[in-house]
Order: sequence, then C-alpha cells, then structure tokens
Amino acid sequence: MSEIAANTGCEYTVTQQGIHQFVFREPSKEAIDDFFRKLEHIFTITPSEGTNRYIVDITQAGEKDVSLVANVQRFRRLETLYPKRPRGRTVILHRPGLAYTFIDSFIRALAPSRDITRFFPVDKRDEAIVWVLSESR
Repeated sequence: MSEIAANTGCEYTVTQQGIHQFVFREPSKEAIDDFFRKLEHIFTITPSEGTNRYIVDITQAGEKDVSLVANVQRFRRLETLYPKRPRGRTVILHRPGLAYTFIDSFIRALAPSRDITRFFPVDKRDEAIVWVLSESR
C-alpha cells in the first residue's frame, strides 16, 4: 500500500488496486474533518467520468463509534460543492452488530444513484474488496 498520510485521526492510503482506504483511529470531530479534507482533495484530482472506490474502516477508532450521522451530513454538503464529482463505491467496515444491517438498508434506499455504499463486518474485508472492485449494485 502507498502511504499518503498517517499519524492523524483518520489515516489515508491508496491500495495497489487503487482503492482509497481510510482508517479512523479516533471518533473525534477532528478525525471527521481530516477525512473530509482528504475526500475533497480526491474529488479535485479525479476526472468526473471515473469511479472512485473507497474503504472506510471505523473499527479502530476506540470504544466510541465514529458518528455516521455527522459523516452523512458532511457528505451531503460535499455533494453540493462537487456535483460533477466521480461516482463512488464505498465500503464501510464495522464491528459486527445488528444496527449496521438496518443502516445499510436505509442508505441503499436513500443514497443517490451516483454513489453506492455498503456496510461489511470487518471480518468480511475480503468480500468487501471484491464488492468495491465490482460493478454490481
């Protein structure tokens, strides 16, 4: 993996397959701000006709969960700023839990067709990578 930025609340690397990988090391507002600064930079350097692939690992942020509500709200703002951004395929790796199954279904129903997000338990990382690299919905 190519290391782009480390020692932050949200580490960012690009895998050999070209997947943008984010690992939250803490659930803080600063980590979320850091994540969105990096995401915005990716939007500005990627041609709009492409597809960006992302893995967001929220399992290493400590005992407290990363706020998915804050992330969704911030992403909605980015959608407005970058309406011609590349399509996105995103995997969110989480600890096993029933709530994520509900959230996954909810996001599938409400997400814009330009972006597709799926939640996978962290122990299904290999399946998540296969999905994020695929073109299936």
